[in-house]
Amino acid sequence: MCLLLVAVLATACSATSAAPATIPESLPLVDDTTSTTVAPAATSTSTSTTVAPTTTETIAPDPYRTWIATATDEVTFLRVYDGPDGQAIALPFGVPNPHQFGGPLTLMVTEGQPGDAWLKVQLPIRPNGQEAWIDASLYDVSSTRVRAEVTLGETHVAVYDGEDLIAETQAVIGTESTPTPLGTFYVAAKRENPPEESYLGPWALVLSGFSEALETFSGGLPVIAIHGTSRPDQVGQARSNGCLRVPNDVIEFLAENVPLGAPIHVSA
Repeated sequence: MCLLLVAVLATACSATSAAPATIPESLPLVDDTTSTTVAPAATSTSTSTTVAPTTTETIAPDPYRTWIATATDEVTFLRVYDGPDGQAIALPFGVPNPHQFGGPLTLMVTEGQPGDAWLKVQLPIRPNGQEAWIDASLYDVSSTRVRAEVTLGETHVAVYDGEDLIAETQAVIGTESTPTPLGTFYVAAKRENPPEESYLGPWALVLSGFSEALETFSGGLPVIAIHGTSRPDQVGQARSNGCLRVPNDVIEFLAENVPLGAPIHVSA
């Protein structure tokens, strides 16, 4: 099965015995902190007071860090622009805050850092991979070093915190006719699945991407997700409508340790 996006969101997803998932016994902390430095005011003189302009210290590059923009309560729907101080862009459908699956609207930053007035972000719309600019004053900016690497040819999912492997597993991937899309996505929402949807496992990490083979799924847009499964015997096979199905103990771990906004790289 798979997750879907309608006016409200739903899911789009379902090969030998699975290799056992590996989860470390002690869990590393997720880094979601940022730091900015504001220059202090200059010393006053006896005749006038001069205040130094506010500046933001350039943050040292970290190859594993991804900046994340989380909408504040002022944001009701995602509004994006074609550049800093640019023209507004009309989206093909409304992207609300909170997210349709719950939690704040969260975006993966592709250009910019804390202190910038404008940030370039990946958009959770179709076609996959589109980017635009947002007004940074309406978002809280944090970061993570957690990411997932998905290799479809090996039906393999590996999750890292910086250089450290924190989980890996085999997965059910999309079929030849409904393949899991390639590219870089991010975790847009986390959904605790209700008992009547136990076939999806206990959790779904809803991604920013959509099936590129299906126009709709069960009446909605076919949103791709990583979720659990009631058929662990199918793990390692190409059996889904595009989603990634992993063992339930793994999805429990990912739901707890992979933050919103974390990148998911899917390669062939």
